[in-house]
Amino acid sequence: MKKIWERKKILFSVLAIIIIFTVIVLYINDYYHSDESVQKYLDGNGAISVKEISDGLFLDGPGEEAAMIFYPGAKVEYTAYLPLLSKLAGKGIDCFLVKMPCNFAFLGKNKAEKIMESYSYKEWYLSGHSLGGAMAADYASGHLDALDGIVLLAAYPTKSLDSGSFSVVSVYGSGDGVLDMQKVEEGRELMPSDYTEICIEGGNHALFGNYGKQKGDHDAEISREEQQEQTVDAILRMAEKHKTQKHEEGKMVYRQITPREAKEIMDTEDDIVILDVRTEQEYASGHIKNAVCLPNEEILGEPEILPDKGQKILVYCRSGNRSKQAAQKLADMGYGNVLEFGGILDWPYQEMVE
Repeated sequence: MKKIWERKKILFSVLAIIIIFTVIVLYINDYYHSDESVQKYLDGNGAISVKEISDGLFLDGPGEEAAMIFYPGAKVEYTAYLPLLSKLAGKGIDCFLVKMPCNFAFLGKNKAEKIMESYSYKEWYLSGHSLGGAMAADYASGHLDALDGIVLLAAYPTKSLDSGSFSVVSVYGSGDGVLDMQKVEEGRELMPSDYTEICIEGGNHALFGNYGKQKGDHDAEISREEQQEQTVDAILRMAEKHKTQKHEEGKMVYRQITPREAKEIMDTEDDIVILDVRTEQEYASGHIKNAVCLPNEEILGEPEILPDKGQKILVYCRSGNRSKQAAQKLADMGYGNVLEFGGILDWPYQEMVE
């Protein structure tokens, strides 16, 4: 009797394993397939080439500086997002469409890391739809220094994305029947200062991809093409804004000082250049001792008389207008120690004028 019971236990265990395995297989294979419209995007076009890589597809467009890594939504065939990303790649941002294990992004959350290690771009953006967006946000939260921004499509973060140099744009449709808007609202507390939220009027959850209607979603009032076009425009605006901000942050600037501070430097330091940016005629009529003349209008390239970009340069003119222009020109050329102290009209130390 004991042996029979042990055999039954083994049989029940085997049956349980078979049932569980069957349920898993059925669940994994029950996913949203790309519709027929996607096929024409697999071969790319004249401006975009679509290449198969180990982790999905690489959409190589005319852009060379920026790239986006995209995580598909849960149980959605990854190629369904080819139309959206083809539009984006054609506008200058190359795209990596990630193929997730079993169509679940949480099984491949770190795939962005390998891609970024294998390719060289000045700007890296991460994006994802629904669960893919949540997983992209989760990865981004721990790699804010390596990324420039993230695009959340009908998704929200659960960890902080707050960083001074990080950009986030959140896009969703007004008719989205799947997205938890309460979670979106809570996620706003985790966003950086450069955060933009866009609600596409008439859009829904599924129109970001080409895979048909999604369970629980509402009917859209606009076309799939319209929702995707608005999404691409939002991404491009974010990238352009971020690029401009990075340029401004990295831009060399000059420092303004008072005539008194300028005199103290002249009296105590030797390795300096006093630069008079008025015309030669104005310079000849009277200038600060030891100053050299370089008219503002002639500063079109790196001046030969200023070979050392680290040297301290004190700039002045007649009233302070041209000196500011000249100081900024020099800063833009990479001179890192430019000090502007106004015009000779306000220079109180006449004993230093010759």
